[in-house]
Amino acid sequence: MDKFVLGIIPARGGSKGIPKKNITLVCGIPLIGYTIKAASQSRLLSDTIVSTDSIEIRDAALRLGAKVPFMRPPELSDDHSPTIKTVSHAVKMYEELYNKTVDIIALLQPTTPLRTAADIDQSIKLLLDNPLSNSLISCYLNQRVHPRIMYTINNGICTPLLNNNTLGIRRQEFEDIYVRNGAVYLTKRQLLNENKLVDDYPLCYIMPEERSVNIDTEYDLKLVEYFFKGSALKNPAKGLVPLNPL
Repeated sequence: MDKFVLGIIPARGGSKGIPKKNITLVCGIPLIGYTIKAASQSRLLSDTIVSTDSIEIRDAALRLGAKVPFMRPPELSDDHSPTIKTVSHAVKMYEELYNKTVDIIALLQPTTPLRTAADIDQSIKLLLDNPLSNSLISCYLNQRVHPRIMYTINNGICTPLLNNNTLGIRRQEFEDIYVRNGAVYLTKRQLLNENKLVDDYPLCYIMPEERSVNIDTEYDLKLVEYFFKGSALKNPAKGLVPLNPL
């Protein structure tokens, strides 16, 4: 493969919903460790780095075998910092430090720990096999709550979200709807010049819903631990070194 694919694991320290979320222990391993492991097992990532503003996260990532070649500046680390700026900063710093030219960026969020190396590689292959596409997102098929049964409420009055009447239509007749799960974002370098991570018509890599948990709450953490302890995902932390709580 002649394309240089840089994996970027973004992990800022100021999470609000779950304090220190990126290094919260899941089955004895910091959450970020599962993404580090998946990236390290990828055959198509040329290199992977962690972008963080936190010394604690940096130290945990280094102990888990990740590269953290620079720290993210504070102005790119608050609640309102656009992800595109974090990615652009990481790519610029990486190219300057290592004298490399990045062709494709793989953004791998630590909050989707059930993503595997195979998911990363199959996503990259899909983008490479479609040269007219400039970006890719990972999704899962929504089989539970469909937008056609959703409403907005104003002054106690319900308005259908899609402005159509679906009463009497069986759920099985609704069109398939896919939800972005945040596990893999792929971006060709030229999109960064347009200040975009994803264009209007990205490719879609489909993952199963049970591996699409995106951790925002304590409930999500428990759900992930449940899946990790299930038969399909035994020994999730194999090859990682457990750390003391941080």
